[in-house]
Amino acid sequence: MKPAIQLSRVSVQLRRKAILRRITLSIEPGQFWGVVGPNGAGKTTLMRLLAGFVPPSEGSLEVLGRKIERRPPTALRKRIGYLPQNLSFDEGVPFSAREVILIGRTGRRGLFRRLGREDYLVAEACAEELGVLDLLDRPIGTLSGGERQRVQLARALAQQPEILILDEPTSNLDPRAAVRFLETVDRLQQDHGLTVLIVTHEVAHLPAGCGFTAFIKNGALLGAGEKKQMLRDDLLSELYDCRVSVETRGNRYYIFKE
Repeated sequence: MKPAIQLSRVSVQLRRKAILRRITLSIEPGQFWGVVGPNGAGKTTLMRLLAGFVPPSEGSLEVLGRKIERRPPTALRKRIGYLPQNLSFDEGVPFSAREVILIGRTGRRGLFRRLGREDYLVAEACAEELGVLDLLDRPIGTLSGGERQRVQLARALAQQPEILILDEPTSNLDPRAAVRFLETVDRLQQDHGLTVLIVTHEVAHLPAGCGFTAFIKNGALLGAGEKKQMLRDDLLSELYDCRVSVETRGNRYYIFKE
C-alpha cells in the first residue's frame, strides 16, 4: 500500500523566502499525526502545502498516490478536508451553520454542480455526528468558538475526505471546549479510518489517539516518529530552545519549563 502522503526533500519558498527546507516524511493511510513546533516554524505552510494551497518549490511530493508538482488536480483536492487556522465569522455574516456545512458538499460535488437531496442528508448526518444538529438554522457568527469549530469539522466531514488536516483547531477555545473538540477528532479518526494531521504548538493539545508526531523548527524537520518515542525531554528542549521536562497524566502529555 502506498503512503497517503510522501514528501522527499521538499522545500517551499514564498516571496523568495525559504519557509520549508528539504522535508522528508512518510505518512501511511489511517495514521494520526501531530505536527508540533514553535510559532513561525512553518507548520501552517506545511499544512497548506499538503492541502494543495501552496506548491512545492523543490523535491518530490505525493498525496494519495498522485505526484504534486504545482497545484493538485481538483479530483485530488476533493479528497482532502482542511480546517485553516483562526477562521472567524462576524455576527453579520449571512450564512447559517447548515450553509457552512453544505460548503463541504459543494467541495465534493464541484463549484457549479447543484446540490441535491443526498447532499442535504449527508450534511444533516454530519451535523448529528458532530452534535450540532440543533444549530443548523443559526447564523454561524452567533455561535460560540467551540460550536463554530464543530460546525467547521462537520463541513470537512461532509466532504467525505480521506485526509483531514487541522491547523491549530483549539487555539481560540476555552479548555473545556478544546478537550471536547479533541475527543471528537479522536472518535472521527477511529470511526472513519481517516488519515489525520493536527497542528499545535502545545503538546497537551495532541489528542490521545494521535500515535505519531513530527517536530518542525525553522522550516526543517527536527524529527518524526511514534509519539511515545518523540515526546522526550531532550528533543522538546531542542525544539523550543529551552530546557523542559515532559510529564504524562492519563493519555495527555504536558511540558514544564525547568
